[in-house]
Amino acid sequence: METTEQRRELAAFLRSRRARISPQAAGVPYSSGTRRTPGLRREEVAALAGVSVSWYTWLEQARRIKVSRQVLNSLARVLQLDAIETGHLFRLAGEVLPSDSPLCTREQVPALYLSFLAQLGPLPACITNHRFDVLAWNDGYATLFPGFAALPPERRNNLVVAFDPLFRDLFEDWAHSAEQAVALFRAQAADQLVRPEYAELVGQLSQESAEFRELWQRMDLRIGSPAAQVFRHPALGRIELGAVKLRLAGAEATLVAYQPLDGSGLMPRLAELVERVGEPTR
Repeated sequence: METTEQRRELAAFLRSRRARISPQAAGVPYSSGTRRTPGLRREEVAALAGVSVSWYTWLEQARRIKVSRQVLNSLARVLQLDAIETGHLFRLAGEVLPSDSPLCTREQVPALYLSFLAQLGPLPACITNHRFDVLAWNDGYATLFPGFAALPPERRNNLVVAFDPLFRDLFEDWAHSAEQAVALFRAQAADQLVRPEYAELVGQLSQESAEFRELWQRMDLRIGSPAAQVFRHPALGRIELGAVKLRLAGAEATLVAYQPLDGSGLMPRLAELVERVGEPTR
């Protein structure tokens, strides 16, 4: 563990996952005693993982102690972590060193990527960095998210947009979309939270949105796999789009693109709307 923030994050993550596992699921013998908290007790986790109760308690108290890969694997097994959660655990424990490379800016995105982004229109697409800042977007993206282009630069961030009242009604199932956005950001930014620009974003959203605070405290994680998303667009009505994310070689950035699902017949209407109201790639 390299930083105080990482130790605190690791402690909170362990507590949340311990509370999630029932004694029965962990194979702990039934006890008639009253359990004051849901899930496993600290001493039960320690026994199952083969460590002392004091040592595990210190870990959950964010003490500065060294954690071996063997113990991390044991904790992942006891807490029944999936592959994403296990990777998150290892990163928080310092087994994967935090990247100290600066956040990608628009100026660092190769021109060919910007040209490709423009050519994707009318399909909505944007390029983001690892903090979800939108570095560039095309006319389709500006059409899908009316008002996005008018946002001040510091608000052009896909996590901020997810909790901005201006865009909330665009998402048919806003609660699910918000959950997914926070879980994806946490998984991606696990080893970056100590950096001021990440901490500033989390602090800003925590002040602005009670929903964000609640979701952030859940410690949920998600991998960025392709998925369908349903929008209620003021001009197009109810539309379902498939979202694809591609890492860009040569840039610490990701291309996010939306496409109509097969058989939807949406493409001509989308193209017509972009032609009528869309803005150039920026």
